[in-house]
Amino acid sequence: MKGRGFSLAVRVNVWFAAVVILLSVALFLIAYFLLYRAVQDRDRAAVRAQLETYRAWYSDGGLPALSTRFFQQEGSGKETFFVRVLGPQGAALFASTPKEAGGLNPDQLRNMTATEAFAVVWRTLPASDHSKGWLIAAERLPDGSWLQVGKTTEALSALLAQFRTVFGWVVVIGLLLGIAGGAWLTRRMLAPIRQLIGTVENVITTGQMNERMPLPEKNDEISRLARLFNDMLEKNETLIRRMREALDNVAHDLRTPLTRLRGVAELALQGEPDAKICRDALLDAMEEGDRVLTMLNTLMDISEAETGLMKLDLQPVPLDEVVSEVSELFELVAQDKSITVTTAGGRGEIFAKSGGDEVVITVKDTGEGIPTEEVPRIWERLYRGDKSRSQRGLGLGLSLVRAIINAHGGGIEVQSTVGKGSNFTIHLPNR
Repeated sequence: MKGRGFSLAVRVNVWFAAVVILLSVALFLIAYFLLYRAVQDRDRAAVRAQLETYRAWYSDGGLPALSTRFFQQEGSGKETFFVRVLGPQGAALFASTPKEAGGLNPDQLRNMTATEAFAVVWRTLPASDHSKGWLIAAERLPDGSWLQVGKTTEALSALLAQFRTVFGWVVVIGLLLGIAGGAWLTRRMLAPIRQLIGTVENVITTGQMNERMPLPEKNDEISRLARLFNDMLEKNETLIRRMREALDNVAHDLRTPLTRLRGVAELALQGEPDAKICRDALLDAMEEGDRVLTMLNTLMDISEAETGLMKLDLQPVPLDEVVSEVSELFELVAQDKSITVTTAGGRGEIFAKSGGDEVVITVKDTGEGIPTEEVPRIWERLYRGDKSRSQRGLGLGLSLVRAIINAHGGGIEVQSTVGKGSNFTIHLPNR
């Protein structure tokens, strides 16, 4: 069984700390190298300056002049620098060693030779645990002798040691601050994620789809995720609510046709066996069954259209042909109710026009009209006004019409006056 592992916040913090450490080490190495080179160049410049001074003294008066001037000089030359003159055969002709010359063994300098005439040869004697390091320069003099000048690297070693200590403390403090800052930033950055998790857990635990995630103030990826998540919850809530409404409506409105079915069957069974009575009962049962099936199919179509699940084959169609086909389709029904259906170009019951980016279809009647208080409810499923209850119908027609129009990216509106009729206006995108 695998363990849960570390949380995202811990992993982000560890990665942040690792990056801080790597950057600190890289910065330390660069700064250490630059400091070492700067101090070493300074020491080399000091040694070279002393070397040139002693060489000039030697050139002016030979070894006696160098010896006299060396011991007469004031300052740190004779107290700090190692000076030695070797004869052509390697014998020491002159030597001056500072009092604190630990770690300096002159025998290590016997083989300092130059590959070119009058070239300066450099040698570094590293410091041991109890000795000092030295930087030595040697140059061949015109008479074949060798002039050696050296300076201790104690200052360099001490400076580098101090730099390592200071930088070490800076790295430790910086790392602690980085961890603390990383934890704060991680917590702040992951706060929306925790809110998302809390919202999901509440939805799963309570089953309440009205939960929403608070939107962050900043417009970033987390804010976009929160908006998309809230949109998903809203769509799911709408889908579930409509499914419940549909089930409630179906459960309510199925009672009437099912009761009729049962009544027809009971009447047919109570009397004497009669073929005509049984035939009429079966016809009534089939009619009620068709009514139930039509109701269920229409409710399914409305739900699919409202939730975006209805598959649409969008393509341009001739508007005049569509209006003509609709008029012909409902002409017989209209004649049964003594209603004359006319189209565009006549006195006008159905108008259609296309212009700009939309198509407008107007359907107008001169019927009884719809009471003002009922207008907002005519789009509800299975809703039937008081005046229409005496007529046969399901109360799903307008719900289906609006759902399909909305699925096509359009809209529908109605204006109605009691006693004068209704005016339905359909807007569809002209693509």
